[in-house]
Amino acid sequence: MKRILSSLALLAGLATTRAADYPQPTGATMARTFPYSMIGQLLFTNGPSDFSGSGTIIRPNSVLTAAHNLWDADSGFSTDLLFRRSLYGATDLSEQFASRIYVLAGYRENARRYDAEDLRAFSYDMGALLFARPVAGGSFAGWWANPALLTGGYTIALGYGAEKHSGDDLLSVAPATGYVATFGGFYENGGLYFESGMSGGPVFGRDPEGRLYVAGVVVASSLDPVAGGIRILNSTAATFIRRYMK
Repeated sequence: MKRILSSLALLAGLATTRAADYPQPTGATMARTFPYSMIGQLLFTNGPSDFSGSGTIIRPNSVLTAAHNLWDADSGFSTDLLFRRSLYGATDLSEQFASRIYVLAGYRENARRYDAEDLRAFSYDMGALLFARPVAGGSFAGWWANPALLTGGYTIALGYGAEKHSGDDLLSVAPATGYVATFGGFYENGGLYFESGMSGGPVFGRDPEGRLYVAGVVVASSLDPVAGGIRILNSTAATFIRRYMK
């Protein structure tokens, strides 16, 4: 969760009096149960520093994450991208380095022009990692480019923390209300906070039959005001996934 959310650790002590939904550890059973077992911690290097984020397997050889984990206006593309699937404690179910990176068209242009923490960059903040072989033996989480899954009903956002938590446990937060459109493909939920390290993690929505689909990606958070921001899966995201993720 590079740049956008890592700096929020400095603000954590300033907003404890405001009500908010904060991410909590899910435990080993949930972390190792499908579709949550398709989520993993992403470790990477950008410039002179190492960072961590999150991602989700949504095609056999591909992981969906946030674009700002993969590219930075000052340092360019991230390197040494290691995906640790279903990490819990000191163990994971598989580890593999990415062989290729893609970011959604428009992200680099808007991050350069307006800054990576601008709404116009958030609205394109989506990226993909490709791997030389299947990441989970051919298994992957379902996805659905349907914003209606995020504006009402049950949603849950997940990822690996790097702020209050040590990053060795999958975290989740399930807000009581839906997300609302802010700018383009960027949606927010007031009163919801994402911990640094969760960036790139999935937001699942539930269809009327109770099935869970990845419908968004964690990209931003704020403590003043309290809010969590996501890049939704819409028609633009669907085209990106079908074209570049294998």
